[in-house]
Amino acid sequence: MPAELTPLQPLPVYHDKWIRIIGIPVITAFGYYLTYDDIQFNSWFVYEVLSDAVKIFLVWQMVRLIITQLDKHYPWQQNFVVRLVIQIIATCVTGILSLSILVLLEYRFIRPYQMEHYWSLDVIIALIFLLFINGIYIGLYFYDSYLYTQSEKESLVQVLQQETSVNHEHLLVRSGKKEIRVPYPEISCAYSEAKETYLLTADNKTYLLDLSLDRLEEQLPESLFFRANRKFILTADLIESFTTETHGKLTVQLKPHSKLPESFTISRDKAPAFRRWLKR
Repeated sequence: MPAELTPLQPLPVYHDKWIRIIGIPVITAFGYYLTYDDIQFNSWFVYEVLSDAVKIFLVWQMVRLIITQLDKHYPWQQNFVVRLVIQIIATCVTGILSLSILVLLEYRFIRPYQMEHYWSLDVIIALIFLLFINGIYIGLYFYDSYLYTQSEKESLVQVLQQETSVNHEHLLVRSGKKEIRVPYPEISCAYSEAKETYLLTADNKTYLLDLSLDRLEEQLPESLFFRANRKFILTADLIESFTTETHGKLTVQLKPHSKLPESFTISRDKAPAFRRWLKR
């Protein structure tokens, strides 16, 4: 079975809206020019142009559907050559078959036409355009891959910049007459008790803060700290596990510490944000 896409291999996004809007009239006009020698601008001309445009639109939609389905089951990353061969064969066969059915229905019920002319010329022209459309989507795939790569690079740069910034940021706490610099990565949590705010560090030191938890929350980066409830601001290192309770609440088990409870509850409203924060 073909390999399924992983989150690191997102499906291509084909930015083809304007290509189709412009391409269908151009292909219609060019195909009409190649097919008819004696062009007369009358009501049949209008009908033939509109009819050809509709057929090209439907065939293009069919080709696009095949390509998007192949993206799900035979991604380009798996084997580019095999995917290319499968795509060209599938789109050309399906495209010609669909076009032939539309033409046969039209010529049977609406107007007569020399089918020998269709099989000797129109099919060849259609096949050329199908190969051309394949080339468009191959180019769009590489363009989308380029955009995705650039986006990944920008995201990585932002993460690195944030980590660098966080590693150099700190909180000043008072201990007697001294002000001590506590880097963010060394903070385990902050909690409120008896209307006082305390800071607990990774080496089990506790500092009394002059700030309320609300004011402290404004200073701390959201990527490292989470305001769990009125009494706690957490870091991920302090969390041992959590379980989902009734009505969507979460019970969070903390790593053993003499100054902290074994667990506490996160409300249903905060639970989704807590899950997202842990996944960062």
